[in-house]
Amino acid sequence: MSDNTITVGELREHLNGLSDDTKISFAGGLSFYRFKLIADDEVFLEFNEPQAFLEPSFKKKNPNVKVAFIGIDDVAWDEDGITAEPINVSVR
Repeated sequence: MSDNTITVGELREHLNGLSDDTKISFAGGLSFYRFKLIADDEVFLEFNEPQAFLEPSFKKKNPNVKVAFIGIDDVAWDEDGITAEPINVSVR
């Protein structure tokens, strides 16, 4: 298993012994959307919260921030599904 992938077999191993009604929760307030088939041998786990684009200057100042997800409840979207205004992602 690499840092950002896991095989179906490895996932089954981790879930072995759990009942079918055992809930799986995601840290950080993320909510499951779907598994998307992206290749014959790979699926992508997607969340309901879109991933934020991090400006290169932000990444340089905050090298430990790998990804940011956006809560979509109070976001204004245009007709193309893009946010009407930039969303500030501040780090303390």
